[in-house]
Amino acid sequence: MLLACGGTGGHLAPGIALAQRLRSRGSEPLLLVSRKVVDARMLARYPELRFRAGRGRGFGPGWIDRLLFAPSMVIAFLDACWVVARFRPDAIACFGGFMSVGPALACWLVGVPVHLHEANLRAGKAIRALAPLATTIHAPPSAGLSGPRVRPGGFPLRAEMRAVDRAAARQALGFPADGRLLLVVGGSQGAAALNRWAEGFAPELASRDCHVLCLTGPGGVDRTDSHGARIARYLPFCDRMAEAYSAADLAISRAGAGTLAELAACGTPAVLVPYPRAADDHQTANARAREAAGCAVLVRESELDALRALTLRLLSDTEGLARMRAALVQAHRLNRWEELVDAIDGVSAKEVSA
Repeated sequence: MLLACGGTGGHLAPGIALAQRLRSRGSEPLLLVSRKVVDARMLARYPELRFRAGRGRGFGPGWIDRLLFAPSMVIAFLDACWVVARFRPDAIACFGGFMSVGPALACWLVGVPVHLHEANLRAGKAIRALAPLATTIHAPPSAGLSGPRVRPGGFPLRAEMRAVDRAAARQALGFPADGRLLLVVGGSQGAAALNRWAEGFAPELASRDCHVLCLTGPGGVDRTDSHGARIARYLPFCDRMAEAYSAADLAISRAGAGTLAELAACGTPAVLVPYPRAADDHQTANARAREAAGCAVLVRESELDALRALTLRLLSDTEGLARMRAALVQAHRLNRWEELVDAIDGVSAKEVSA
């Protein structure tokens, strides 16, 4: 199996989860990832998985990125053709982003079934462009994709992504067991606005008996501040996200589909601050759905001035946090993604038996 899943944590994490499940069924997955640092860091925890750094680059906001996008896609396609010819996959699963285009085209041209996965409530450009080539498309009903090939799709979660004991999680991360803990996470790329907010708010939180764990992203701050008996820790990268979610009483987070699925799996209430420049504003759509379900509260980045008072109110509202946790349990129960595993594994089994 080929899994085209690199470029961001939101694409790579479900690819890792699918690879774990396929390996448990006896299949041989190869992950096609990007050359970004975040991909290498995430995969370092999974030495049992095979992966290959492919070619290509995103259609970024800068004119240089846009100028180089087309030639990079040609190179990515040729590189993917070489991989397909050598690896001879039975099927490919693509998770969106620039890393999906070349491999999907290369597989489709030689008759390898192409399976697409879209986790956000608004489908991304790559998934929309590749939809005509797909054997199956696994996506939420509101993603704007239709037709007989479309299947309901949840978010594949890595085997270790589940709630762990709070005290054990605190100990693993180096935090005292007492006091509350606020987790601030801006996704795999970090969020400068949330980082600045956390640094400015940490002393006040400490005075109110609350620790801070802020994941600053690649190139971000890496330090630990002591505020009396309370700690504010800033990490560019954390490979123990289940512990981070489980240790926290509340999270301040972006609203990518992967983060939302992980928050639900670990039962962590959250204030969601969607990335305002996300493609098609899909993070806002994701956050609105979670807020409507009672799992989180939505705050726009332009409204960060109101975030202090809201955070303090939520941290002191024990009953409100309990209601959010109950809603998260239900959201996690609805996150079903076995059909994606069955689709890609079933196609392979038929071809092998033939």
